[in-house]
Amino acid sequence: MTNPSVRDLVDLALLPLKAVDGGLHARAVDYVVDGAHPQVLGELAGHGRMVNDCLQVAGTVYHYFDDALLGRLKAAGIPFDYRRGRSVRTVFALRDPLYRDGVLSAPQWARLGRLLDRARRTDPDWTPSTPEPVPDWFDALVMDAVATIVPPDDGSDTVRELARDHRPGWDAGRLSALLLEEGVDAADITPVLFLEVFADASGRVVHLPGVIDRLTERARQIPARLLDELSHDRRIAVMRFMAHDVGLARAGAHLLAALSAAASKKMRRQAVALLADLDPQVRNAAIAPVLAKAPASRAVELVEFLASADDGAQPLDAARRDNRRLADLIARTRARRDTLAGQEAPIEVPPFTPIEIGPDAAPVKAELRAALDRLAGRTDADARQDSWIRKRVDDARRITDADLDALVAVADGKSRRSPEFLRRFSVHWIAGQAPSLTFAHALRLHCAEKEPSPYWWYRMTLGRYMDPDTDPRAVEELMARTGCDCDSLVEGFSTYVFQEIDPRVSWPWFVGRPERLREALGESDSTARALEIVGAMPRVPAELLAVVADIAVGDSKVNRPLAQAVLRSHSRVRVLAEQALGERRAETRASAAAWVGSLGDRASVPALEAAVRAERKDVVRAALLAALGECGGDLGEFLSPRVLGAEAARGLTSKAPASLAAWFDFDSLPAVHWSNGDGEPADLVDPDIIRWWVVLADRLKNPNGRGIIALYLSLLEAADAAALAGCVVRAWIARDTRHPDPEESRAHAQAAGRWAYDHAQQWLESCRRDDHFSSYLPRAEAEAAVTVEEHIAAAYAEHQRTYAGSAVADKGLVAFAVGMDDGELAELVRAYMRANPGRRAQFEVLVRALYANGGRQALQVLLSIARRHKMAGIQATAAALVREIASERGWSDEELADRTVPAAGFDDDDGLLRLSYGEREFTGRLTPDLKIRVTGPDGRSRAGLPAPRAGEDAEVVKAAKKRLSAARKEAKTVLSLQTERLYEAMCASRTWPAVEWRELLACHPLVGRLVTRLIWTTAPAAPADPADSAPAAPAAPADPAAPGAAGPTPPAGGPPTFRPTEDGELLGADDAVVELDERARVGLAHGTLLSSEAVAAWRQHLADYGVEPLFDQLSAVVPRVAEGQKEMRDLQGHMTDSFTLRGAALKRGYKRGEVMDAGFFDAYVKDFAALGLTAVLGFTGACLPEENISCATKGLSFTRRGRPVPLTEVPPVLLAECRADYAALAALGPYDPDWKKKAFM
Repeated sequence: MTNPSVRDLVDLALLPLKAVDGGLHARAVDYVVDGAHPQVLGELAGHGRMVNDCLQVAGTVYHYFDDALLGRLKAAGIPFDYRRGRSVRTVFALRDPLYRDGVLSAPQWARLGRLLDRARRTDPDWTPSTPEPVPDWFDALVMDAVATIVPPDDGSDTVRELARDHRPGWDAGRLSALLLEEGVDAADITPVLFLEVFADASGRVVHLPGVIDRLTERARQIPARLLDELSHDRRIAVMRFMAHDVGLARAGAHLLAALSAAASKKMRRQAVALLADLDPQVRNAAIAPVLAKAPASRAVELVEFLASADDGAQPLDAARRDNRRLADLIARTRARRDTLAGQEAPIEVPPFTPIEIGPDAAPVKAELRAALDRLAGRTDADARQDSWIRKRVDDARRITDADLDALVAVADGKSRRSPEFLRRFSVHWIAGQAPSLTFAHALRLHCAEKEPSPYWWYRMTLGRYMDPDTDPRAVEELMARTGCDCDSLVEGFSTYVFQEIDPRVSWPWFVGRPERLREALGESDSTARALEIVGAMPRVPAELLAVVADIAVGDSKVNRPLAQAVLRSHSRVRVLAEQALGERRAETRASAAAWVGSLGDRASVPALEAAVRAERKDVVRAALLAALGECGGDLGEFLSPRVLGAEAARGLTSKAPASLAAWFDFDSLPAVHWSNGDGEPADLVDPDIIRWWVVLADRLKNPNGRGIIALYLSLLEAADAAALAGCVVRAWIARDTRHPDPEESRAHAQAAGRWAYDHAQQWLESCRRDDHFSSYLPRAEAEAAVTVEEHIAAAYAEHQRTYAGSAVADKGLVAFAVGMDDGELAELVRAYMRANPGRRAQFEVLVRALYANGGRQALQVLLSIARRHKMAGIQATAAALVREIASERGWSDEELADRTVPAAGFDDDDGLLRLSYGEREFTGRLTPDLKIRVTGPDGRSRAGLPAPRAGEDAEVVKAAKKRLSAARKEAKTVLSLQTERLYEAMCASRTWPAVEWRELLACHPLVGRLVTRLIWTTAPAAPADPADSAPAAPAAPADPAAPGAAGPTPPAGGPPTFRPTEDGELLGADDAVVELDERARVGLAHGTLLSSEAVAAWRQHLADYGVEPLFDQLSAVVPRVAEGQKEMRDLQGHMTDSFTLRGAALKRGYKRGEVMDAGFFDAYVKDFAALGLTAVLGFTGACLPEENISCATKGLSFTRRGRPVPLTEVPPVLLAECRADYAALAALGPYDPDWKKKAFM
């Protein structure tokens, strides 16, 4: 007879079934206890999902019970209480005693498992996930046994402790006995346990007593093929557990070996890392059978590891003998290692300055007491209604002076006992209220926390006290001195240094931690950052050379070129690059060709020529030819019309890319001629060759046409090459900017317009009917007044603005831009970006096309994007490309911008624009107001060109008028951009050597006109780098009681100042001619650097000569700022509306700041790229899409790489000018003491 206690436990465990059907519950209990009513298993399915909704079997979707279900469960006698509410834990608690006591026999447990399995199948959302060798009843039972453990409310126990304390009888012995009792073969028990343990996503089964010991003892019984039964995540979980259990890893080495040749690269890397820690004899025995059968694509990581390991030669030799597929991979990898072999001297690191611990923390007590009193005194509505704020107020009222003294003692290092204060308030809050709290104090407080919060430590404390330029070695040393050795804090600091600190600053810290970088280089999401850090080092550490070399020929399109750039300074980089030309993957060979070409070493020519002759892949061959050209090789053999015709014939036999074939009109390509270099008529190019070039460019998918496309275009007559290039690029843009057919838009508009009209009427009725919506009534009435015809028209216009597709898949065609007329390309890009905002992928393509073209006008557009663009990512890309061009030409970024300013067709010598009508010639001149006036042979000045006379060639006249129109457009663009650049140069206090100032600015036909409307100054000394700006003096520290007041008056006298005239003279304010010392440096003057007498004199001079200044140089004054002050707020609270403020900010060159969640933004920003600074004008904020709302000014601040910069570190002219911007925004409206309540925040 069954023990009554057993029936009682089963009855309680299955009590939720009574909410489905009382008889069902009774029969289910009988079935589990006595084996009666086996048909109950079939009955469960007849009741549908209600069965599992009530029973909540493990592995299904848990939920809080709705009112109807809760009522049924309560009626069945299930005791829901106020603590657990509607939680599923209440149902779990019914089964917990049964599993805890473990009084059932093996057959009873098996029947319970079968019942649970049938119950979970009634849930339509349940998906079977049990590996096939595991019996379903066993999985349902074990999973339910561990899932129904109800942990204590305080969450104090670990998963291991919960399994040990709540399921003591559920050990490996019981599980094995259950399986054996139910007919599972003894040899299959360990494999079944393995799958059940590691298929469990909850991670609880693995902690049942003795389970891992059993798996470790009998690991040899687990075949490697069993891993295929586990999902990707669960196989990762196997390795994660082995990483913490050396015994299991050693016993299961054959499993790790199998995973080291898995399909997933990430999995292979992790498995190899674990194998590396095993005894070589155990490891080599495990990997031998894997290497004997693995394909090369899955053995890369294992081969690379063994090639670097001291004991890896024997298994590699055996693999090369037994597996022909690996022979080439092993040979290449060993060759790469041999190339890198050799002793490397240790990398010398610069010294660092320790961080001072600073004064004691005594002042912190008074600062915190004042903050607590303010918080404790809050009686506003939020303090009464918001529970979180109310708790903070209560906490503030409970803090005693003794609590503050205990906190100060910890901050001063006199105690390590966690103070009561830290249980109520975070270190972040304390630092925000107590300016006297130093970094050392904060470190000690974090160490005293019982459970330091990684978020507050990483994001707040380190972010508050560390700048991107803070040397992490100094912080680490300070942590050691203050006893800050908590593991979580040390790990958080390491992560912070890796992610946040500028690699140019952090690299010395990593020199002593190559293992940290090695680990990061092995993770796909951190490889790029790790390479950036390694690249900042004087050279690659010997411990990392092999890893970086492997990445340089790896399969990551992003990381491959980064690693190649890092290795550029290595003494044997050419050999490494040439070795990669023989890699198995075509994509890697193409990348290697680009790598060899970038080195430009003529010694690589033989290797490249051999590779070209052997290569059969068209894309790789193109890359090899480009590299051969870059290395100075003779391309005649490979670029003759005959060879190119044969290549085209071969290439066109395969289908063109589907995306291209669907739209590109090959018949529209113009006829072109080969260039013969002597100006004589040349042969026509076979149209198939041009077709093939287009197809090849599309396949290359690289909009930077500097390689093979530039090479091909160079073979054509220059005019033909430009025509062909323009044709292809214009076709791509036309394809990318297609809009819907008008008929389609009209059909859409009819439905959408009618819906919008009906919706507006319904909304109006709701507002009239429901008092809750009465505040929206005026707006609803206005929307309802819009006619259905107006709604249809708006819907039509909106639909027409959408795109019919994208041509990004064919971005390789834009490589032809390398051969376009730079003026045409510049205008195309400007027009595209203006008409198609938001198309980031296309902008990226066009920016790279500008870079590849490299013409003056193209570079000026690239420079303008690098200076200012709405998309930060596009701006950053453009800036990086500008730096690359400047580096290629041996200039600074600013010198590049100076030397590539287009002249819009004006002559460099006399500054005139010559326009020919044949016999008649007209001359264009730039007037003082920057307009172009034309003078004819009769000496008469006119706004435009006249009509042609009889006998004058109409085409010649048309060309002259077209040239004048283009010159006007280009001059307008150039003058606008150069005005911005000159203004930024003034703010940055940039100077030029006098000779360069004359050549690049004063004598430029366009910029020279701007120069005459500005006041200039000279300085006798020149810095070492003529491209660098002269250092700016810091802003004046001042009495903090007078924030924003004018700074000190500049002394009388000062450096000479002058204004250039149109005839080249340099006049002083007193009209005297100034002689410019050719050894001097020239910069823009500013009122902050001049005496009041000089400012007055220049104002009078400009008025006397009727000169309208290009921009105001004399009005802004340097405000007084306190030491350490990071924001000016003296003009906050001035009210206006968001549209008016936006208009004023945009007019002054600012753009919208970062958009946060829900489209909210609260700043307008202006980048000063030459200084690496961003001015931030804060306001109360607005949301996108923008509506005109009330707003108020807040503060002025500056950031560098996203971090606040003390105002004393901002150049004084820049500070003065941005302060003037701040004042201009504040002047839009009066100060309102209630601005916080009235403005949207």
